[in-house]
Amino acid sequence: MNNQTKEVGVFLNMDKPDSQALGKKCIEYLLSQGIKIALLEDQIQYIHDAVHYYEKGAFFEKPDCILVLGGDGTLLTVARKCCFYGVPLFGINLGKLGFLTEGEASNYKEILKSFTQGDYYIEERMMLSCTIKKKNRISHEYVALNDVLVKSHGFRMMEIRAYASGTNIDTIRADGLIISTPTGSTGYSLAAGGPVVAPGTDVLILNPICPHRLHDRTYILPGDEVVTLEFGEREKEIMVILDGQTVADIKPEDEVRVEKSKYSTRLIRLNEMSYFDRLRLKLTNDII
Repeated sequence: MNNQTKEVGVFLNMDKPDSQALGKKCIEYLLSQGIKIALLEDQIQYIHDAVHYYEKGAFFEKPDCILVLGGDGTLLTVARKCCFYGVPLFGINLGKLGFLTEGEASNYKEILKSFTQGDYYIEERMMLSCTIKKKNRISHEYVALNDVLVKSHGFRMMEIRAYASGTNIDTIRADGLIISTPTGSTGYSLAAGGPVVAPGTDVLILNPICPHRLHDRTYILPGDEVVTLEFGEREKEIMVILDGQTVADIKPEDEVRVEKSKYSTRLIRLNEMSYFDRLRLKLTNDII
């Protein structure tokens, strides 16, 4: 075990029926290895001298790392909260595919054993910073690990003027636009026909959804580009969606700016499976 790891936060997806049961098993195992446990208030009750309860703000900042029990969606939620503090996280899958998690619930002991023995490394994953600049000059800032999606309400085609560091890329007419990190390339962007990009690659992926013109394809931009989106005057109700979870409604006169974030997600990776091994297994549904 890394002797710097003294306290592990355990985060549960309370919508998963097996989450609390698995949480207690993981807590018992980690306590048996001499590790203190941090829990989020109101998630699970576990009485032990080495178990501490934190409010939301402290929970994502105080532990040495966070164990996430859920699927990729749960891990994305935690990533957006703990990235500001540099707290590493790793997941045990209770969802479907589990691209970002380290294994399945049935193998939780093997996963935790590798962790406590120090058989892991930390992988930095690029994140996105999304700034929405309103016409009244008020700006709202967000972070995302997977992607930023811009689309209209309903199924209406929209017009998006895309710029890279002030230079016009194109006027895109499509159902929407996905701006993705390499991590997010295996998410919604892949479903929309985008490429698979290895996570260490420093790029931004711009992927139109169902573009009107046949020649419109995915754009791959350097990671240091600043992408600015403006919208046609005829647009009415527009949504900006971060990691498929956080939704912000904007107006046609508003501007959306997306760039590489100064924050990153730190994933604890076990040494047993490479990214491409994981990719083959998940995409062929050998693991559900």
